[in-house]
Amino acid sequence: AGALAWSINGFAQADPDLRAVVEANVSDAGKAALNDASTMCVGDALFGLGFTHSSTWTTNGKSIGDIIAADPRAKAALDKQRIGTLEPAGPVRVATGIQDDIVPHTQARQLAVDWCAKGAAVTYEAIKLPNLGDKILTNHLVPLITDQGDAISWLTDRLSGKPATSNCRAMPLQP
Repeated sequence: AGALAWSINGFAQADPDLRAVVEANVSDAGKAALNDASTMCVGDALFGLGFTHSSTWTTNGKSIGDIIAADPRAKAALDKQRIGTLEPAGPVRVATGIQDDIVPHTQARQLAVDWCAKGAAVTYEAIKLPNLGDKILTNHLVPLITDQGDAISWLTDRLSGKPATSNCRAMPLQP
């Protein structure tokens, strides 16, 4: 919910169409939550907004996702932001935990596939760990922690001028 609040705040600030959708659909409680989130760090958001349903922030009790799906202005504004529609200007690394239930593995993998199809230099890494508990962030955070060394090495190599290797050809074989 914290990441959703940060996204809503950023999109509403940057796009007048989305600002109008937020103003028309977010309740006073939702506005208070968005205001609170604007000064929260990750830890604050976890404890302050964790397990919150976006439907508690709306005037009609619908989820933010349902509101976006029903509003052409919101859909158009967010479609412009869809990350996989453009080819990255430089090499990218996509690492995803196969059990991630916060940012679904299939979504992150599809991003790598989309970028590969555009000719990008993509290093894709599927992090295989057992299910560590649904909807409590462990399936999202633990892969990030276990991958940190490889991620830092990849970035250090790019910053020192070493070319990235792409494993796009192996994508059909990757989980």
